[in-house]
Amino acid sequence: MSTSQKKLPSLRKRYVLLNIVIGLLVIAAITAAYFKALNTKNTVNRGYEGVLNEQANLKEVRDYLLHINGDINHFLLDPLNQHLTQNIDIYTSESIDSLNQLNESTHPYHVDLANTVNPIKLNFEKLNKEIKRLIEYRLDINKQYPAMDISANIMEVQQDNIKSGFEILILEIESESLKPTNEELYPLLLKTRTLWSEAISQTRIYMVNRLASFTTEILQQQGSSLADMYELFKKNLNQLEKFYAEEDSFEGLPTVKSIHKISEDWIDNFLQMRNLSENNQWRSDAMIMQNDILPLITNITILCNQLEKVLRDEKQNLDNQLSKSDAFFNYLIYGIISLYLIIISFILLSMEWAIFKPIDRVTQALRSRALEVTLPKIKPAKTKEMARLIEAFVEMDNEVSARQNELEHQALHDHLTGLPNRFSLNQRIEYQLLSSERQHSTFSLFIMDLDYFKDINDTLGHASGDSLLIEVSKRVKRLIRKSDTLARLGGDEFSILLPDTNKEEAAFLAEKIIEDIAHPFNLNGEKVSISISIGIAGFPHDGLNAETILQCADMAMYASKRKRTGYSLYNANQNVYSKDRLILVNDLLEALELEQFEINFQPKINLETGSICGAEALLRFIHKNHGYVPPDKVIETAERMGVIHRLSLQILKKSIAECSKWHRQGYPISVSVNLSVRDLASTGLCSKVKEFMEEFNLNYEFLTLEITENVMMENLSLSIDQLNKLNKLGVKISIDDFGTGFSSLAYLKRLPVQELKIDKSFVIDIEQDENDQQIVRSTIDLGHSLGLTTVAEGVETLTAMEIVKSYGCDQVQGYYFSKPVNPEEFRRLLSMQ
Repeated sequence: MSTSQKKLPSLRKRYVLLNIVIGLLVIAAITAAYFKALNTKNTVNRGYEGVLNEQANLKEVRDYLLHINGDINHFLLDPLNQHLTQNIDIYTSESIDSLNQLNESTHPYHVDLANTVNPIKLNFEKLNKEIKRLIEYRLDINKQYPAMDISANIMEVQQDNIKSGFEILILEIESESLKPTNEELYPLLLKTRTLWSEAISQTRIYMVNRLASFTTEILQQQGSSLADMYELFKKNLNQLEKFYAEEDSFEGLPTVKSIHKISEDWIDNFLQMRNLSENNQWRSDAMIMQNDILPLITNITILCNQLEKVLRDEKQNLDNQLSKSDAFFNYLIYGIISLYLIIISFILLSMEWAIFKPIDRVTQALRSRALEVTLPKIKPAKTKEMARLIEAFVEMDNEVSARQNELEHQALHDHLTGLPNRFSLNQRIEYQLLSSERQHSTFSLFIMDLDYFKDINDTLGHASGDSLLIEVSKRVKRLIRKSDTLARLGGDEFSILLPDTNKEEAAFLAEKIIEDIAHPFNLNGEKVSISISIGIAGFPHDGLNAETILQCADMAMYASKRKRTGYSLYNANQNVYSKDRLILVNDLLEALELEQFEINFQPKINLETGSICGAEALLRFIHKNHGYVPPDKVIETAERMGVIHRLSLQILKKSIAECSKWHRQGYPISVSVNLSVRDLASTGLCSKVKEFMEEFNLNYEFLTLEITENVMMENLSLSIDQLNKLNKLGVKISIDDFGTGFSSLAYLKRLPVQELKIDKSFVIDIEQDENDQQIVRSTIDLGHSLGLTTVAEGVETLTAMEIVKSYGCDQVQGYYFSKPVNPEEFRRLLSMQ
């Protein structure tokens, strides 16, 4: 057999056999050291018994203190329960007895406790004294409530005297002993007496509230009210003195002066009573509790804690003594064995540690790197040869890891902002879905899109656009938590994943983001202002998988962008892919082709004449299966289909035709039609208006086109150009829903506008809301200062109509006059005026 085929010797086996031989020799030597170190435990055990008794006494003191505190609180609620006061005396006595036992304790490891126990005893004696004082005050109503003493024993007498004085004066006149020459005297006398009765009632209510209220706010209000009432009373007395000075009355003037003097003393007593009632001294028993009893209980508790620490240290000393005894006992038994193990272990560990394990770790690390699993930790080598081997491996592994991490980061993050990309976001959503399902929790998802970002790119260049995206990501990142994920999906679209967040919390964050993004950005010296549209969807309400939740958030974002609301929470009505929506699309196209849309008219009333001066045309669509479809839903669907301009022209044509009928019947009033952003963007709008007006032989001055602020601001320059063309024809322009947009005042002077329509949201609650009143008044004044006609929408009550009329509003419309009606009903309304 060749040398290569022979079995190689094992160094590890040879070292093990050598260690066993040495071990047997050492074990033979330890049998003589087994019977030592047992006497110390007996002394320690006696000390344990003493410490346990001391701790039991301290626990009794603590329990008695808790009972005393509880009985005091029960006594304040039930002061006639003598059993409670007896218990307090018993518990105090028992506590002092337990403290005496602590002082008398003796055991081998006892320490002197007098410095801590005696102060506790002294505090218990003080506590007992203060409790007795509390009982005395609690059982005496005048001592308990000092203000009640003033009210019952002093002010009551003064009130009776004043009442008697008034009765004397009134009786003198009613018995005709005095026939006043001044006709104002007797009514003023009755009025002053009534005022005094009201002041007495107010005083009694004040005292009742003092006993029933937990705050002094209402007391301060009532006290101030009573002071004002007394000033009026005093003023009446002065007038009565003047009147009686001119009368032939034996008792009149002296009695009035007496009343005056007594009332001044009475108000001084009331102020003293008020001072006591409106501070923390109004209840003497509460002051004793707060200033005397509770501090003593707290002090006793602190001293007990200190005593407990002393006993704990005493017990710790016993534990240390016992541990030392056990340690010494173990040292004797295992000392030689330890020496043996140290020698043997040193030999074995030196080989294992210096040679065998380092080689095994490097081998495992190489295999792990090849299989792409987690690398085992490699400890520093203790020999030169192994150190070189490990250093070479570590250098290689670091280089490979760095390259792999860089590739993974590029695959999962956006190169411009450094944020996670769409792929990374999808991974985190999938993980959050598993976590939320397991923990039965919720999470929310934002889809965010910058408004007018394309305009910034086109105006300032793509470099500025990239800078803006970076700054936006920084601002948003400052507002979110570390557990949240901010990702860039591409272009100007971002997303935020918010674990453990409901829709209310998500909406709050959205408002903060919108507010922060609204602050101008500084891009290469240019200040740029943008806004952001946010769509919010949540798990599990809006979807149970990542694709659905992303789609819902995206639809909510487009709803927010379309409605200019800043952010929008997803709801099922926003789902443009629902079956009902698809049916509505087909039916809407059919209705458009067949001109089946109806027009209703809501009258506009001239407030000066009270007659109908115009009407607003409003779309109505009755679906053949679903009945009435809201106009907003019809307009939204038409905008998404790209047929909104066709729909607007159809409504415009029907409205002009109906207005022409009114004129032929002798009612020369105007009609108002709403325009969309697509209508203003159409180059053929003016020509269509001319065509319809000429077809139905209607003067341009009787057509008013209404646009909202948001529609106007979509493309301001184009809007101004279109409106100027229409205005040159003679068509009137009205700003609809004025006050709900953002840029009205800045561009109002540039627009060829003749009318401002105040949004109904400011008018509906105008009767109660002072802010709405101020807004409406200011808007009317602004319109008149610019020479514009003002119209208030949403007038539903007579009071609302009278308010806007008092502000100078020119015209109104709303349900108070008429809801929108069909053409036949509207012509009937015209015939009735």
